Amino acid sequence: MMVRRLASILISGLLTALPAGLAEAGQVEYFSTGVSNPTAGAYAGSIGFGVSNNGVAVGTTNLGQNEQAFTYTTGATTYALGVQGRALSISSDGTKASGYFSNGSTSGAMAWDTGTQSYTHLNTVLGFAIGSAISPNGLSVVGYGSNQMVSWNSNGTNTTLLGQVTGPSWQSPPANFGWAGAVSDTGLVGGTSGYSGQATSNPRVAVIANVGVANSTQQLGNGVLDSTITNPYGKVLDINTNGTFLVGESSTKNLSDVVSHAFLVDRTISDTLIDISLPLGFSQASARSVSDNIAVFGNQPLIVGTSWNGTTAAPDYSNMSASIWVPGSGALLLSDYATTAWGITFAPGFKLITAYGISTSGQYITGSALDSLGNQVGYILTTNVPEPASVISLGLGIALAAFARSRSRKRRAE
Repeated sequence: MMVRRLASILISGLLTALPAGLAEAGQVEYFSTGVSNPTAGAYAGSIGFGVSNNGVAVGTTNLGQNEQAFTYTTGATTYALGVQGRALSISSDGTKASGYFSNGSTSGAMAWDTGTQSYTHLNTVLGFAIGSAISPNGLSVVGYGSNQMVSWNSNGTNTTLLGQVTGPSWQSPPANFGWAGAVSDTGLVGGTSGYSGQATSNPRVAVIANVGVANSTQQLGNGVLDSTITNPYGKVLDINTNGTFLVGESSTKNLSDVVSHAFLVDRTISDTLIDISLPLGFSQASARSVSDNIAVFGNQPLIVGTSWNGTTAAPDYSNMSASIWVPGSGALLLSDYATTAWGITFAPGFKLITAYGISTSGQYITGSALDSLGNQVGYILTTNVPEPASVISLGLGIALAAFARSRSRKRRAE
């Protein structure tokens, strides 16, 4: 009797506590502070670059001569972060962000407190630095400085030059470039390293390093998807919280053309870069952000990014689309998947063109879209992926209910 009562209470509570995403459609919100700057190319208008688990997006808006860093919170709250520049990454709880500032003759890496709108200048490392990513727990920032990957504590202390890639294929001349684009809570850094400014060839490979460990940069697995290309490149653009999944983009061949493809690395298996395919009808893609493992997707992550045809040097937005890689379904257009799987309705004339960030929980996605007038606006897409705690509760409730039924059948049989 006690077991059945307990199961009944748990199931009753579960039914009232299920996340809205299990029963309700997702939604999309657009944000902008004005009309796009037509001369700003790929970064005209407003763009969301990163998003937290509580629906706070960070990004940049470019409506005139200068970019402005800002945050946007679901429910239409926009704040300027008080500086010219770009906010590129945000912690899982939405309290800290990273990026860089630029105001005329000075520039450098930054860490923001999004609640107080205050910021910390990170060490400029011999004159110039960019803070590209902050760890999900908000403790570490990584980026570029002095032509190599750099890590900082988010309070501005412990600046560490992480070095450049070395190895048999990089000995002559020595590599002279490195840029970090991602960092996990475990201190794993991901990025690219190789050459810059060479007369004929500037190859770069995907690399990893460790926060606070000088000269720890090393090639990640095979480094690139196709090492036979004369001038190959590979770069890590995001890492999940515990450092097991890395995503990015690398050059490969499509017949005689050199193109970019998205890749995934599953470090529980190996450090090999795996081509994760293209959405139907597209020739190039970049994986920009990866969630943590999600129970309803078989404890695999969701990946978001951008797919396109042609080049990105002169953006043709008609050939760009935000994309999502779904376990078991492969590469899809984000708008198509959001409509069919999450019940999201998009306004007429709006098109999702990039997806730069997904929250570690998988509940929010951000990037940029074109509005009905062709202006680039930022967006936050709220999925109906359930919160991890709710999935655990669901499994526990089902297990207890099954146990109660088993006990009941056993007693009737006695």
